[in-house]
Amino acid sequence: MKHILSSLALLIVCVFSASAQSDMLLYNFNAISQSLHTNPAMPQQTKVWVGLPAISGLSTHYHNSGFSAIDIFQANTDINANLRSVTAGLDASSQLAVSQTVDLLGIGFSLKKGFVSLGATQHINLTMDIPYQLFEVMFSENNNSITQLDLSTFDLEVSNRTAFYVGYQHRFLDEKLTLGLRANYLIGQQHAYIERSNVSLTNDSTFTIEGRSDILVRSAGASAFEADALEPMNIAFADNTGFSFNFGAHYQFSDKWSFSASVLDIGSITYNDYTRNYVSDSEFEFRGIEADLAANDFNDAANRAIDSLEAGFNFQEVDGDSYSRSLMPRIFAAANYHINEKHTFGALYHSRIWNGEAFHDLGVNYQGRLSRTFQFTAGYSIINGTMHNVGAGFDLKLGAFQLYLMSDNILGMVDYGGLQTTNFRFGINLTFYGRKEKKDKKKQEEAKTNTPSQTNNESNNFINYF
Repeated sequence: MKHILSSLALLIVCVFSASAQSDMLLYNFNAISQSLHTNPAMPQQTKVWVGLPAISGLSTHYHNSGFSAIDIFQANTDINANLRSVTAGLDASSQLAVSQTVDLLGIGFSLKKGFVSLGATQHINLTMDIPYQLFEVMFSENNNSITQLDLSTFDLEVSNRTAFYVGYQHRFLDEKLTLGLRANYLIGQQHAYIERSNVSLTNDSTFTIEGRSDILVRSAGASAFEADALEPMNIAFADNTGFSFNFGAHYQFSDKWSFSASVLDIGSITYNDYTRNYVSDSEFEFRGIEADLAANDFNDAANRAIDSLEAGFNFQEVDGDSYSRSLMPRIFAAANYHINEKHTFGALYHSRIWNGEAFHDLGVNYQGRLSRTFQFTAGYSIINGTMHNVGAGFDLKLGAFQLYLMSDNILGMVDYGGLQTTNFRFGINLTFYGRKEKKDKKKQEEAKTNTPSQTNNESNNFINYF
């Protein structure tokens, strides 16, 4: 079991070493070209953009629908009472999800009635159900009455992959309809998931837990770090490959209304390198451990519990065969009302599907375009049942450089002890807009009348591209 935990910990540490993601605001914010990550058909304001390597897009998302840190570790409170209170609020929908995305490189440019983009991104994801039934056995006030525990529905998955993409969007119907497609070539560096978790625990009146287990955990990549001599290139370009596709559409229904939708991450990865299975098929008894959590005995208690459970589950390590795993599909749908070219209000629905279960988000947002040099957005979201997500973001152009920053929950970034959902997206691009339409029209009119200001306009053409 310790080897399983160490393999998972290797990926989890990578996840938590980042800073945060903002898809609810990002989707409608086409001031930055990273909006193509959420909809490959999203019309772009820029004519050309170049993502600076590794800093054009840094994002991470954290979500815990079960509890926040302050619920357990609040100062001057009884941690045992806190754990009982947290346990009472958990149910089958409680989930922990953490993800990081880094734009390694990117470039995009307009092409007649289309727009082309290509680049590479790094994705690290952790998704797990919070084992609420196990919490009930361990911390509930009436745990003696809980005699049967079934963990067959517990799921956990960790992954680290690189995606090399090429995307294209094209405008139809007098440029009212835009359709987009992005194709991704995937390389999976590390991966682990629970394929089977048939665990039954029976608690009797003597505080003895009788357990039966039939567990299969598949992994790939993590065992490469146990080798005496690491092969970084073999790890980075492992023979764990696959393809995925993103589809999108955007329709300008009228001057006031527009609608859009996208489906992302339709595909899978086949894992061949450094595969390993962890198998448990046993019967055991667990008599618990003695611990005083109020006396800061938490770490020692956890270690002793792991040692005891490791002996009981008796995991066996087996060199694994190749296996395939689908990505987590995501769906977006949005409607926008354009007051004018500078002010827009929108409503957004987002869903992600994992192991056959859908998780839903809803949001409303506003986009303001004061000028080409400064645009901003703000919104409110309900993310998988968590409320109080007030977000904001902006993009600022300094010549050819574009700086952007946004979060779906800026309050959570400040009150980090009580947060359940937060994210953060930051990046720097090189962007080029082309000539402003008003300038071009003025220049054409002046050319007809031969006004002397034509020369001055020509000298400003270079500036108008930014």
